[in-house]
Amino acid sequence: MKRIGLCLILGLLCFSCIRKEAANTEADMETCVILNEQGMPDPNIKGNVIIGNTRVIAQATPIIDLTKLALNVTLTEGATISPDPKEVKDYSQPQSFVVTSEDGEWQKIYQVSVDTFDLPVKYTFELAELNRDNKYNIFYETIDGQGANFRQDIWASGNGGYAITGVAKQPQDFPTVSVLEGKKGKGVRLETKSTGGFGEMVKMPIAAGNLFIGDFQVANATSKPLEATRFGMPFGKKPIRLTGWYKAKRGKQLTTVGDDGKAVPIEGKDACDIYAVLYESDGLSQKTLDGTNVLSSENIVAQARLTNPKMYESGVDLSMIEYEPFDIEFDFKKPFDEKKSKQYKYNLTIVFTSSIQGAYFIGAIGSVLYVDEVQVVCE
Repeated sequence: MKRIGLCLILGLLCFSCIRKEAANTEADMETCVILNEQGMPDPNIKGNVIIGNTRVIAQATPIIDLTKLALNVTLTEGATISPDPKEVKDYSQPQSFVVTSEDGEWQKIYQVSVDTFDLPVKYTFELAELNRDNKYNIFYETIDGQGANFRQDIWASGNGGYAITGVAKQPQDFPTVSVLEGKKGKGVRLETKSTGGFGEMVKMPIAAGNLFIGDFQVANATSKPLEATRFGMPFGKKPIRLTGWYKAKRGKQLTTVGDDGKAVPIEGKDACDIYAVLYESDGLSQKTLDGTNVLSSENIVAQARLTNPKMYESGVDLSMIEYEPFDIEFDFKKPFDEKKSKQYKYNLTIVFTSSIQGAYFIGAIGSVLYVDEVQVVCE
């Protein structure tokens, strides 16, 4: 009997060693290459293809044939995609693809757009809508061309990460929102908010309102928050100045992250931040800068940053305050290369945030920044 029992135990141990591993639950598109009708990488694609949480954006020269393109994609392990991305399709309008995880339990819908226009240089923030889940505002631009309006999804924010906390009950509760009280028409309000119990648990007790050209990777929001922000998109001009309108106030108490994950009061005062960065994308991971290097990378060519912003105190009602103009020159750290610019090897990002150190979860709850009518003046 002892031998039989031992054999049964050994058999169970062996079975547990060789049984199939749990199926992967991820459903992400990791890389994407735009192919021409012959199945080769299309030479008219400029810069890097931006892969966001649910969107893929490629920029191309106007001579590209949008009606005959295909994709070569890689997915997370075991995931599948439908329809077949290698099938030649008409990308004069965005195409949608469904990625399903290996375990079949999770799906993500990606919208793939190929844009034949440059980034716009004027931003009025009149265009905003609710995201797919009707939870928070997303901002976008449009450009006229070929008798139609083309949508450009160039703006991102941390709203998707804030949604995870469960604190916001309606769109206006999020850190980055569309408001009617712009300098002209609508504008953007960014506010530093508490992330509640969930934020304390993951040692991220506050979330600064932010808006930037680039993409926010929601999947990395809690595990790698600095890497989750990918700044910039291909830009084919030489920027000279960054102009616009703003008004801001600081929250009552500046805090940092305590050992228990809660917000701990510290000395000092909060401030907003407004800046733009032009950088070379070659040699960078994902060909973009992120929260770890957007202001420090050796790839930076030029930078424009608002210094000493005018900040009102916490008790001030900003609705009674007039907007202030800003006009900032780009400071070139390296010579501007016309050839690289024409090849779209430069990326541009513009960043607004209600707390200057918000990326490190240092800020004051109640700090607010309004922005509107922003422009990149180019040579």
